[in-house]
Amino acid sequence: MRRAFSVAIFCRNEGEILLVRHRRLGTWLPVGGEMEPGETPLEAARRELREETGLEGSFPVGLGVDGSPPGLIGYEEHPAGSKGLHMNFAFVADVATRTLGRCDEYDDVVWVSDASAVQCPKNVVQLVALALRSTTGP
Repeated sequence: MRRAFSVAIFCRNEGEILLVRHRRLGTWLPVGGEMEPGETPLEAARRELREETGLEGSFPVGLGVDGSPPGLIGYEEHPAGSKGLHMNFAFVADVATRTLGRCDEYDDVVWVSDASAVQCPKNVVQLVALALRSTTGP
């Protein structure tokens, strides 16, 4: 079975998370995309954040176990049709502004403190809540 590795970035600003309405899928998702060959998940997260929003983010350290990349808050997988198994690394990134660059992958944006207010997958609702709770450890 084919596997697709990707990243999702939950951009955090002033107690809310950025979700975008994905043009092709027609649902609300965090920014993100597939990892390129040779990239680490964190490198892919930084690149996707920059490509899709024009923003640079601060990926907080100390959210996971020792050795976890900065900002990593979770991992999930699901079937993705012809792509096979979609294996997704979820990151939180603090951003200084809500001013976004243009991107043709989505057609609307919203900042939420509760993702259940928009039509999105259950795992996105759960990860938004986790991203808002995540703070740097001691």
